[in-house]
Amino acid sequence: MAQTTCAHTNHFYKSVLGALEFDGPAVVNCYTTCQPEHGVADNMARLAVDTRAFPLLIFDSSKGETIKKRLFLIGNPATKQDSWTNSKTREPVDFIDFCRSEGMFGKHFERDGNRSETLLQAKADRLENWRQLQELAGLI
Repeated sequence: MAQTTCAHTNHFYKSVLGALEFDGPAVVNCYTTCQPEHGVADNMARLAVDTRAFPLLIFDSSKGETIKKRLFLIGNPATKQDSWTNSKTREPVDFIDFCRSEGMFGKHFERDGNRSETLLQAKADRLENWRQLQELAGLI
């Protein structure tokens, strides 16, 4: 099982090849944007990963007896932290930054830029999901 994006080419190919080579059923969940609908460029799928909205992962059941030995978060930035920090701005980048970059979330921002309660709940959900993945992978 893998979760990947086309914007992370090496991870994408490794995920697909691993699924094809696996002797049994395999699932590859791939995030991509719909540029006209979402109003984003092709490379914005990277921001989905960077902000923990859609983390990269590979779960390989042949790697051991425990989830910790089977789950890999390689390809995500700052895997031991809650968020990734942009080296140019030195600012943490989070789920809200991802939402600001995609037109489909526009209705969740007020005219003055304030976020809706729905987005704040989604941000908390994505962080909880990320922390659970970190724990399962043995990173925290």
